[in-house]
Amino acid sequence: MRRIPVNGAIQVVLEALPRAHAWVLTCARTQKPYTLSGARHTFNRAVRRAGIRSGDVTLHTLRHTALSRMIAAGFDDFTVMGLSGHCSVRMLSRYAHPTEERKVGALDSFDVVTTRSQSDRTPNEAPEDASFSPAFIGGRHEARTRDLSVANAALSQLS
Repeated sequence: MRRIPVNGAIQVVLEALPRAHAWVLTCARTQKPYTLSGARHTFNRAVRRAGIRSGDVTLHTLRHTALSRMIAAGFDDFTVMGLSGHCSVRMLSRYAHPTEERKVGALDSFDVVTTRSQSDRTPNEAPEDASFSPAFIGGRHEARTRDLSVANAALSQLS
């Protein structure tokens, strides 16, 4: 069993449900808590009534969508893991779908300033006097290799 907090919107929905049992969701016909097969049957009936015919919408689709949206909204992995019950970031990573916009936004989160003009460089040469903007927080605050010619030589060996 896992307990999760309830926000205002969830509280309103739960208070509107009839409470015939200690369980949150009960079957109206039997007044007993839903079993997994009963919940699946009810969900599938709701999907049919909604006119969704694709066949790939399951109860897990709701979970996947909710977790994907939390991650896209920028909530940290450990908060989302606390809600989802995942024990590892590796399992949670199945729900992360970074868009091109988010990738570009991540790259735009810091600003590289160069002192050499683009025309002074050879095509395969990296900027030598790059410094990060002071707004960049996190990670190392100095270059791993101060002499960028050493770093450039090492990088050229990798390509």
